[in-house]
Parts: sequence; C-alpha cells; structure tokens
Amino acid sequence: MKICVFGAGAIGGLIAARLAASGTPVSVVARGAHLQAIQRRGLIWRERDSERIVRVEAAADGKSLGTQDYVIVSLKSNAFAAAWPALEPLIGEQTVIVPAMNGVPWWFFHRFGGKLAGMTLDDVDPHARLATHIDVARVLGCVIYLSARVPEPGVVEHMGREDIELGEPDGSMSARAERLRACLASAGFTCRATADIRSAIWNKLIGNAGLNPVAALTHATLDRILDDHGVRTLLLTAMDEVIAVGNSLGLKIRQTASERLEMGRSLGAVEVSMLQDIKQGRPLEYEALCAAVVQIGERAGIPVPTLRALTALIRLRARQLS
Repeated sequence: MKICVFGAGAIGGLIAARLAASGTPVSVVARGAHLQAIQRRGLIWRERDSERIVRVEAAADGKSLGTQDYVIVSLKSNAFAAAWPALEPLIGEQTVIVPAMNGVPWWFFHRFGGKLAGMTLDDVDPHARLATHIDVARVLGCVIYLSARVPEPGVVEHMGREDIELGEPDGSMSARAERLRACLASAGFTCRATADIRSAIWNKLIGNAGLNPVAALTHATLDRILDDHGVRTLLLTAMDEVIAVGNSLGLKIRQTASERLEMGRSLGAVEVSMLQDIKQGRPLEYEALCAAVVQIGERAGIPVPTLRALTALIRLRARQLS
C-alpha cells in the first residue's frame, strides 16, 4: 500500500513519520526549507522524550512520486484548490483522497438529501474548482484530533492527542476505509471508522468555528480566553449557533458548548491554529471554519448573528494580511 502525505507540516509530518516508522511505504510533498531538510537528513520525529529519524521520499510536487493508493491531504482547507495541479500526478484510477483538514469540506452536501442537497459552499470551493476536478467517490472523509508543531525545518514534534476518524461520505463501512484505519492504528494512532463522518466533522467544528477567530482577533492563548467571562460568554453563544445549525441538518451532536470548552482547559496556554497563522503572517483559514456555517445557517433558516459578526471581523483581518 502506497501512501503519500500531501502537505507534510506539523500534522501531516507526524502522520508520515509514524507511518514510515511502522514500515508503511510513505512519501511526502512539502516545500521550502522544510522539504530541503527532509531530503537532506530525513524527517526528525520527536515524541515525548524520544527522537527518531525516519526516511521518507520527499518532493515539492507529485510528479516524481507516481500514483498512490491513498493521498492524505494535510493542508489548510483554503489552500487545497490551488494545490490541485501539484497533487494531480499522484492520482490513479483507484486512488483514494483523504482530506485531513478542518472545517466543512466542499463535498459535505453531495447526496446529502433534504432541502440542502447539492448545496455548494462558495467560500470553501470558489468557482467549484474542487468539485470539478475531484469525484466524491474518490473521497474518504477524515477528522483529525492531533496536536503537533514544526519547531524547525525537518522536525515534527507531537504535542498531544492522537485521534483520527475516517468515514465514507455515503455512510458505508468500506474495505478501503478499514485498510487505512488498520494502517494508521498500526502506526500508533487511535483511529476508528464511522458511518456518520458528517456528524464527526461538525462536532469538531463546534469548537473551531468560534474559538479560532476569537483567538486570532484577540491574540489570546486558550487559557486566557476561557478565563475571561465576557469572551467565554461570546464564545458559548457562537458555539450554540453552530450546534443549532448542526441540529437542523439532523447531525448527532455529542457535547454541549460548555462541555466542549471544558475539554480545552487541560491544554493550558496553547495558541490555536488561526492565532499561529496570524502571528506568522499566513492566510487565515476562516472560510471552512466559520463562513461556511454562516452560509449554511442562512440557507437553513437558523439565526447565526454572533458567528456572522465574528466571520465579518476575521474576513477583514484576513484581507489586511494579504
């Protein structure tokens, strides 16, 4: 089984390192100094108090790597469409594409049913570029709960959690999902297959949709956000809006907004991903995290005033960075 991790940053790098260490043939697509370091000395993987160098084939695009059985796409959701030309050479007749990204994916309403069946998400997939190029039959849904960082080029450090959920968009329990699940489990991840990947996606979104823009706008770490009564109240309101939209879609919500926030207390003074991006001047991943929820809420007739305000603010901040 050949696996390529397209986008071997913190999360993708950790997945690639563990797969390679478990004996799975894996290649990576990376860029810049990170790619050069991996090509020169291998990928350095730090886990707790240990450090290991794993050798993976690394390239700037898919041309030299050949077609794959699985391509795990670990990019920011707003970078996927532009990256397609570099990814396309990896795709053969049977290749499975596994978008390991946050937020509402472009395929979410494919064969969804109900009044929102076939709805397109303008912010997530402008001009339907992904929908045009990728047959949803190739897609295996994925939700990632990992914490990792790249402290220096060629190094990936695992910070916490190691949970992955996989699921077919059509709700089936497929052999291809089970093969990848078993492979990731053998690499040390807590990985399970689900028949309801959309609910899994939405449950992670409940935290991300409000928390990421709030952190980016305030430059506050998670502990300070949770300890500020006014900000916490605003966050709970935004998260309740996400839950209301999810309920209107018939999704299975696992936690209340308060329970979801309390999960974050154990993480301490962490910088969530959008805050890290804004401090490093990178594009902000607001489209799939909050703008999509606003669009869905409007179509479903669910009021989302707090989330709409946060989205307007973070969209303007993102434009100032570009």
